[in-house]
Order: sequence, then structure tokens, then C-alpha cells
Amino acid sequence: MRSLTRLFPYLKQHKIRLISGLLFVTISNICSTTVPRFVGSTIDGFNNPNFGMDHVVGNIVYILLLTAGSGFFMFLTRQTVIVASRLIEYDLRNDLLMAVERQDTSFFHKYSTGSLMAHTTNDISAAREFLGPAIMYSANSATTFIFAVVNMIFLSPIITLVSLAPLPIMAYATYRIGKRVHIAFRNVQEQFGEVTAIAQESFSGIRVSKAYNSTDREAEQFASASKEYAVRSLKLARYQSFMMPSMMFLIGLSNMLVLGFGGLQAIQGNATVGVITQFFIYLNQLMWPVAAIGWVTNLVQRASASMGRIAAIFDTIPNIRDDKSVVKDTKIHGDIEFRNVSFRYQGARHNALSDIFLKIPVGCSLGIVGATGSGKTTLVNLIPRMFDPTSGNILIDGKQSAEIPLDTLRRGIGIVTQEPFLFSESIEDNIRAGNPAATEADIIAAAKAARLHDDIVTFPDGYKTVVGERGVTLSGGQKQRTAIARALLRNPAILILDDALSAVDTATEHEILKYLHEAVKNCAALIVSHRLSATQNCDAVVVLDEGRIAEYGSHEELLKIPDGIYSELWEIQRLEEELQRS
Repeated sequence: MRSLTRLFPYLKQHKIRLISGLLFVTISNICSTTVPRFVGSTIDGFNNPNFGMDHVVGNIVYILLLTAGSGFFMFLTRQTVIVASRLIEYDLRNDLLMAVERQDTSFFHKYSTGSLMAHTTNDISAAREFLGPAIMYSANSATTFIFAVVNMIFLSPIITLVSLAPLPIMAYATYRIGKRVHIAFRNVQEQFGEVTAIAQESFSGIRVSKAYNSTDREAEQFASASKEYAVRSLKLARYQSFMMPSMMFLIGLSNMLVLGFGGLQAIQGNATVGVITQFFIYLNQLMWPVAAIGWVTNLVQRASASMGRIAAIFDTIPNIRDDKSVVKDTKIHGDIEFRNVSFRYQGARHNALSDIFLKIPVGCSLGIVGATGSGKTTLVNLIPRMFDPTSGNILIDGKQSAEIPLDTLRRGIGIVTQEPFLFSESIEDNIRAGNPAATEADIIAAAKAARLHDDIVTFPDGYKTVVGERGVTLSGGQKQRTAIARALLRNPAILILDDALSAVDTATEHEILKYLHEAVKNCAALIVSHRLSATQNCDAVVVLDEGRIAEYGSHEELLKIPDGIYSELWEIQRLEEELQRS
């Protein structure tokens, strides 16, 4: 229940609507609980010879007006409280997305995509049901109960006491069942995240699944997870199914007590038939509020479990974040320096990088080569602070990278990875993601620079062509070139190509690099590649070996190193090209 206090700031933002809703529901229930008085007076009036038809008609008019007033103000209640809950849901969903987006890489090792999807769907919906229906029906139940009981006491305290005798049993049953509902719903939500994760992975990797004929195995995994979800859901349903019948049984018991004890009071002349009739009406009016106790309890317990899961994300402090010492710069220029930088992944026994000293000034390009696992990607990921170095310092424009706001730092960097991510939107929108303010002419210029324009104009819808999820309708080379165009459109101070030309043919690679070497005159460029043809025209090339700088120099200088790693790689790739041509 403590997790629900996290919603208080959201409630304060919409306190006018919520207070208005409480006022409206109060007026609505004043109207509805006044109706039994006129019913009772009409019944008792039949025994009065002076009670005529005009009195009956007058009471009917009052009853109709009160009923209409009750319905109208209940309508206003829904228009305020439920609308407020929808607005809070909107704010909560946006805040959750922002909380996820500010997390560093380690966070996504803990939470799968499916789990996060479950948080943004089921958990947010459960929180909204507490903010809207639960609050509204709680207020409705409380005010109805207060007004009905006050009127019942006014009629007969002794009959009221007898009729409400089952109330302690009701409270205890609600507590016991609600506790079990809370645990069961938390388990259901956790399993829902597992089911969603398996489904998401199956859909994303459908081509691999078909290629390896592993669809049956994945179907079995999904069926197993779904079966467990069904088992947990049925367990939750069993607990919830006890709530409503128990409430209705206790209401029926109250009616029996009124019929028995109240009837005896009427026979003895201590109560009139009209009074007993009012008691029955009040008990029937209490039927929904009492039944709502069980329903609201379910909503509260579900919301509590969901907010506990959401709060865990809100409370996760990212390891990579702005320090108090950050200087609010508007942009970076691109000078990069590594000073004795070492890095080790969490849980690893050995460093991924060790004792790295490098300088990449603005206008210079650095090629980074080395065997798989030598630390190339780790090196470039330290620049935008995907990770922070274990030791040493990375300077950007002479300042430690941690002293530059993350937003400023990353806004000045354009990154293209070997497997670029494309959104399920048009090619134009995917390129524009690099600079939302870019014009159509800017987008076309970036596409031409990435040697993508000629391909785009052959598509049926040109730049408006939707690429599908993760760019499934494009070839590997087209996806990489789209990502390169996106990075170039950003006009970055630092450009990082992490093996971003691996799916591009040699001729296209040459054309792209020719343009890039002209474009990087205003930025620092780091080109990671397994193909040395992509790095041979760089101002300098660094060769990594087991996380250390093994060789450094220009292409020509590295070829002159006897038995050097670079010269050996160059000779191997040259022979491979000759064999392919032959």
C-alpha cells in the first residue's frame, strides 16, 4: 500500500477536478439517500385519513427530482474524477518512459523489452483504475454509507445496530481476501512480463526462427509461459471470486435481520411499516457500496502491486548521469583525448581496455582496427558515455566528459553501428531522426552523401516508403546507409562509424568514404572497421590487441612495421581480394 503514495504528486496536480468530483458525489448521495424518507412517509400516510392524493403526487414529484439530481451529479462526478485519472495516466506513462530513457546500458541487462512493455501497459492501466474508478467508487461508497447509516440511526438506533451486525465480518473478509489478491496479482504481472518478452523476441527474430526451423521450439516456450500465466491468473480469479459472493451474503443477512427484528418491532408498535420499508431501501442502497468494497479492494491491491513495480524503475538511479559539476555548454566542438583509460565490464575478470592514450583533434579521422574482441566497440562507446572508464579520463574539448551534460555531449555525436536500428516509419522520418528540424532538401543531401538517394528514388513511394519493423524491407547495406545519412544530417562534432560499412560493397564504400573525408574537416571522426580499405585514408590508424594499443600511425607507417599486425591484416585482405577477382 505504501507504493500508492507515489501517486500523491499526480493527484495534487489535478486536485481541483478531484475535489469537485468529491463534492458532486456527495450531493448525488444526499439526493439518493433522501428518497426513502418520502417513500416511508407515503406508506405511513395511507393510515392517515387526512393524507390525500395531492400528498402522494407531491411525494412522487420530490422522488423524481431527487433521483434526477442524483443521476446528474453522478454524471458530473464521472466527468471530473475519471477524466482526471486519464490525464494522470498520460502523465504517468510519459514519466515512466522518461525514467526508462535516462537509464544506462546496465539497466537493460536487468529488464527485458517484454517486461518494460508490461510495465507501460498493464501496470499503468492498473494504476489508472485506482486513480479513477477506485477513488470514485470509494467516495461513492463512503458518502452513501454515512448518509444511509445516519438516516437509519435517526429512524431507529436499535434496528440500525442489529442490521449492521455483519459489518465486522465483512471488514475481516475484505482484509483477508485483499491480501491474497495483492500477492496473486503481483505474480500475474511478473508472468505477463515473461510472456510478453518471449512474444517480442519471437516476432523480432522471426526470420532467424524460420531459417533454423526453430518455430516449434519457440512455440513450446511460449505455450509453457502462457500456461503458467493462465495458472496464476486463475489463482487470482479464485481469490477475487470470493469477494463479491461474501459481500452479497452479508447484505442478505442484514436484510434477514431487519425483516426479523424490525418486523418484531413493528408488531410491538415500536416502529411503523414505513420505517421498516425505509430500512430495506437503505440496505439496498448500501448493497452496491458494500459490493464495491470488494471490487475497490481488488483495484487497490492491483494498483499497489503495479506501482511497486513501476516505483522500482523510478527509483533506479542510472550509473551514467549528469554530475553536479557539469558545465552547461550549448555544444561541443569535438576535440577528443584519452588519458590512460582502462575499462572493465561488470563481472569480467580482465580489462576490455587498458592504458589507452589517444588524441583525435577536430578535423582529423582515426581508423580503429583489430581482431574481434580487441576492444574497438568498447573504445568508441566510452565517448558518448554509454559506459564510464574504470580508470583514467576522457576529455572532450579539454573537459572531462563527465563534466559535460549528457544531453549536450550526445547531441554533438553521430553514431552508426554495424546493425543500425531503424524505426517502422518512412525512410524520410528515419533520416530526420538525426535532426527533427531538418528540411526536405537537407534530408536529400544527407541521403546523397550516404549514397542512398539513387536507391530511394527507385522505391514506389520514394522517401515516403515505410521500411517496416527494424527496416525489414531494406537490405543490410541500405539500412547502414540510412543510418549514415541520419548521422550526417545531425552535423555532428564527433562522427563514429562502428563497422558501419560492413554490408556495403567496396565501390559504394569508397564513394561514401570519399565524401566523409571531406565532411570530417569540421569534426572528429572515428572509423571502426574490419576492412582496412575503410581506414587506409584516415589521418591515423590505431591497432588494438587484447584491449591495448599495439600499433599506431598512418596507413603507410603501419605497413612498414616488420611483422606488424596491421601489415599482416593488409596482406591477408589483399590476397582475398585478388582471389575474389580471379
